[in-house]
Amino acid sequence: MPIIKEPYQYNSPEFAAIVGGPKRFFEGRVLRIEKTIETRNWSDTLDYTDHRATNCTWALVWLGPHGVPPQARGRIAASLETYSWEADKARDLEVHEQYAWIDCTNLFADRNGYRLVATVDSFDMQLLHGGPAMIEGLAIWEEHQRAVRARFEATKKASDAEAAARAAVAKAKAEARQAKLAEKHLAGKAEAEGQIARIPAKGTQVTVDGFTGRVFWTGVTKYRGTWNARAGVKDSKGNVVWVEATKF
Repeated sequence: MPIIKEPYQYNSPEFAAIVGGPKRFFEGRVLRIEKTIETRNWSDTLDYTDHRATNCTWALVWLGPHGVPPQARGRIAASLETYSWEADKARDLEVHEQYAWIDCTNLFADRNGYRLVATVDSFDMQLLHGGPAMIEGLAIWEEHQRAVRARFEATKKASDAEAAARAAVAKAKAEARQAKLAEKHLAGKAEAEGQIARIPAKGTQVTVDGFTGRVFWTGVTKYRGTWNARAGVKDSKGNVVWVEATKF
């Protein structure tokens, strides 16, 4: 059996006359059917995302020795029909280019006006369009696909290893920077704590930059990344100034 393109409203002769059908494609060339569950966008206009798990149908077909080369779209896929804008791409195909998957998922059958029905052809050599050469070529195609996947996996493995190495170097640099900042932090804090001794004891009356009062607070604080030892000095009127330890 081929892939049959039939009007979505197939009980209506009028509608069938408008969309044309049913039509038959890849007669004697449907080699395999696969059912998958994939994430597809169900938006009718595709102008927003409505992704859902979708039951999909793929048909593996023989394109023949001449035609438009299939394209990698997750799978090695081809269009159901050869459109006018693709005609100039047609050429003699290598054996590994003569097989492709056709997407027969009827997600937008109502909008497109037709649905696709795919059935695997009998492997009776009398019925197959390509005869024994088509079956022999399928084995070559499958081996080619295995080689492509192996190369892809090897490339991905090497890429992942390279990415992991870069990440490890970046992590080491980040940890080194963090350690350096921590060291600087501790050194700055220790230096500031060492300056506390320069500040008179709490309750001591002092005069700094013309301001006279008593020391009521001492301590180490961090401001804009820098540690400082400071004292709070309050006069008899309650006015307060903050004085760096280096000024005592």
